[in-house]
Amino acid sequence: MRHSPRSDDITMAALGFAFAVPFLYYGVQLVAAPFFPGFSVLGTTASELGSDRSTRPWVFNAGVMLTGIATLIGSIGLLRGLRRLGAHPAVGWLVLVVVASTGLATLWAGIFPLPDPRHRGHPALLIPMLAVPVVLALALWRLGVSRAINAYLVATIVLLAAMVPIMSGMTGIDMRKYRGLTQRLFALTVFVPIGVGGYQLARRIRPAPAGIADPAAR
Repeated sequence: MRHSPRSDDITMAALGFAFAVPFLYYGVQLVAAPFFPGFSVLGTTASELGSDRSTRPWVFNAGVMLTGIATLIGSIGLLRGLRRLGAHPAVGWLVLVVVASTGLATLWAGIFPLPDPRHRGHPALLIPMLAVPVVLALALWRLGVSRAINAYLVATIVLLAAMVPIMSGMTGIDMRKYRGLTQRLFALTVFVPIGVGGYQLARRIRPAPAGIADPAAR
């Protein structure tokens, strides 16, 4: 099946948004943190940066909505990229669903910031977030990614498996003093794989020119 340069350009642009997702997620927090009195990486959650406790809550809320939009566009790029590389349609659409749900949940959090009770969102959007690293690992594994990327994906799934019982309170450990840290660690298992997926697909659609080494391929 032939693919036009124009179609690939659209796919590459959308994959660029996927690649930017983790940088936006953590970058927005860096920008918004100075406006939150007493900010602590350990104890202050991301959502609190957009609450009425911040002197400039709009900074975080605008940024998190931008992150949600980028994730939504990136989900389309991931679908197009997987289809372009011959992945099974079911795999592509599954990736689209879990990543787009993450984008909608992120966008929702910015539209309804704390202390709005709607901020937590709907389980129908939040639950698919847990499947992001697993689904992306399946999609990328079938493309034959490097051992380093496979090892990263496995480590991400292991981290997710460890974070779920901690964040849900199943362990009985009081993590209130470290709720900011646990949230950011959890985000590593959701937002970073989206960026990795975007990069891995993009470099297969447009390989690096001969003579330029790609560290991810080692």
